[in-house]
Amino acid sequence: MPPPAAREKPILGIDLGTTNTCVAHVRNRIPRVVPTDKGSLILPSVVALSEKGDLLVGAVARDQMVTNPQNTIYGAKRLIGRKFSSKVVQELRSYYAYQIVEGPQGEAAVKLGNRVYSLPEISGMVLGHLKKMAEAFLGRITTEAVISVPAYYNDNQRQAVKEAGRLAGFEVKRIVNEPTAAALAYGFNRGLDQKILVYDLGGGTFDVSVLQLSGNVFEVLATGGDTFLGGVDFDNRIIDWVLDAFWEQHKVDLATSPIALQRIKNGAETAKIDLTLIPNVTIDLPYIEEKKGKPLDLRMPLSRGQLNDLVQDLVDRTFSICDRVLEEKGLRPDQIDEIILVGGQSRMPLVQEKLLTHFGRPPRKGVHPDECVALGAALLGDSLDKIDAVTLVDVLSMPIGILGAQGRMRRVLDKNLAIPATRSFRLPPPREPGQPIELDIYQGESDELVDNEFLGSLRLPAAATGRRIDFKLDEECLLKVSFDDPEKGMREVSFATRDTPEVLRRAVAEELARRQGTPQPGREERRGGGLFGWLRR
Repeated sequence: MPPPAAREKPILGIDLGTTNTCVAHVRNRIPRVVPTDKGSLILPSVVALSEKGDLLVGAVARDQMVTNPQNTIYGAKRLIGRKFSSKVVQELRSYYAYQIVEGPQGEAAVKLGNRVYSLPEISGMVLGHLKKMAEAFLGRITTEAVISVPAYYNDNQRQAVKEAGRLAGFEVKRIVNEPTAAALAYGFNRGLDQKILVYDLGGGTFDVSVLQLSGNVFEVLATGGDTFLGGVDFDNRIIDWVLDAFWEQHKVDLATSPIALQRIKNGAETAKIDLTLIPNVTIDLPYIEEKKGKPLDLRMPLSRGQLNDLVQDLVDRTFSICDRVLEEKGLRPDQIDEIILVGGQSRMPLVQEKLLTHFGRPPRKGVHPDECVALGAALLGDSLDKIDAVTLVDVLSMPIGILGAQGRMRRVLDKNLAIPATRSFRLPPPREPGQPIELDIYQGESDELVDNEFLGSLRLPAAATGRRIDFKLDEECLLKVSFDDPEKGMREVSFATRDTPEVLRRAVAEELARRQGTPQPGREERRGGGLFGWLRR
């Protein structure tokens, strides 16, 4: 039988990362990464405004980060799709050198020069640059893409990534979870019958998924993660250590200098990467600051053992999440047949040593941590309309619910629910007689609203009291809501408002005030306490 004809216009597979972004295509059923215009296989996920007023994307944007940190946007993946008033965004505002502001619909946005950009616009610039690169490499127009997201992304974040793709000129055929895409890159057309665990520790997020592979059927059994745990947090531990040590030596707080801080950030990341291969490095930054007119150099040796001590709790957190995901399906570590590593931070020797002791087997070496997600997304895109298509059975990573009694979340869609899925309930009466019915929708694992993400509000006519409302999840894990309208029957309804409810604003403000009022051990003596220490309490 002749091989199936190649697509006239390939569907690109895109891994939109916190630190780097990767794009792949399929030719003759073989996925390949598309090189960037600089010859690399990954594009830095950085957008900047130059001093001349030009918008820069990729390596050229990253290269001017030291001299222009206030106008260089990085780490946008942690912000996209979040409300400005959310706890995570309020914490991150004191971490980044650039301005995080409130957008017109209450979402987190960023400021470059005199203009406010939405996070989908920023990510759209990165995706648009990838589109041009792919078209130049392939010699044809590309308009369709499958884009990956962390399994632990909520509905707002997924919708925002899809919007970023649209702004870049793509028809986004599918949003796929990163661990699922990595599993595809590993198991596609191999005829496997295995349980695998995908350990995905990237630049800004951590995901873990357990999948059952049966031929080209990829069934996600359970998933979990943390969208506030990644390589950047490992970097921050080194940065904190450097800031503290320099203060002890010179009584100078480098956290108050954006340029010095950016140089330290770059040095910390380089040291961390080098310690993957060698046991000792030195962070050497000449003329980092001056005191009383005399230049001060920063020169600090750092060993792999010291780094392990600094980040041990972060690595332990990832394994606590792994254990919780296994327990949810009644699985033991020794029942996992293969472990697939995804994300650059998974290369860390400490991570790989703990994987060996925890699961009793080393991780699989034949899957590239930086490329496998894009390759898997490309394979999924290529198979979407073919007879021997891949079958994905994915799950909801975090519960979705509504505001219930006493300010707590009432769950409607449970974690690890296989998708697509629908859950129905009867509409409650309005909070006040004669007023519309208001439902505030949240997503997260906590019963406390402050720990969950606000997705939006629904406003329905009072006459709908007692009638059916459906919460539907499609194959992309995107939420659609429909209700039994007394006049029009079942119809889909959009979130009527994006304003954060006052009850949540108060809860977030109280939580942040409590956190900022808690002393940070060992940091009180340095003016301002730096930019990083309090974020991880």
